[in-house]
Amino acid sequence: MPGWLRFLADWNPVSALTAASRELFGNPGVPSGNVGWPLAHPVTASLLWSAALLVIFVPLSLRAHLRRGR
Repeated sequence: MPGWLRFLADWNPVSALTAASRELFGNPGVPSGNVGWPLAHPVTASLLWSAALLVIFVPLSLRAHLRRGR
């Protein structure tokens, strides 16, 4: 896989969520070797992705809601 595509695959929130689900169900599928941080720590990465998305989109949705309510 090309380096730029591997970077996108490693830092994809869906990949982190899939790896976290596998790890929590007892079937870790992370290959040994050179993997990105999100695949090495999938549960933490999934929680960070969730927090980041909430921090970004909750204020935006509240702003849009208040703007339409007037």
